[in-house]
Amino acid sequence: MDSLLPFLFAVAAGLMPVAWGELALSIEEDRSVSSDHVTLCRVRVVNHGRSGWPGRRITFEARALRGGVVHETRRGRFGLTLGPHETLETVVGFEGRYERFEVAPANAPEVSGGRSGRRSKRGGGRKRR
Repeated sequence: MDSLLPFLFAVAAGLMPVAWGELALSIEEDRSVSSDHVTLCRVRVVNHGRSGWPGRRITFEARALRGGVVHETRRGRFGLTLGPHETLETVVGFEGRYERFEVAPANAPEVSGGRSGRRSKRGGGRKRR
């Protein structure tokens, strides 16, 4: 039990790296809102593991694509706490109309087949609170 105590304190303090192998991100357009100038998307994270994570530590980068090219990026994070086998959701907005999107962890180490290295043509994402 004594060897488990430092581990539990590290998890509670948010010092453990996010276990991206246990989390699954997805993004889709929120069609319940209509606009000619903005596209809203719902970003979801599903926890397939046994650990809980503070939502503020689960950061992501959402990308809007047109013709296979990234046109806009937005960084975001979740609120609340993501418990084992639970789901959290948040909303991000892109200026303009888009049909295709992708999302990836913002703080995970890069893996092959991950980020393409392309940047937003419109100057990147603004923080929205």
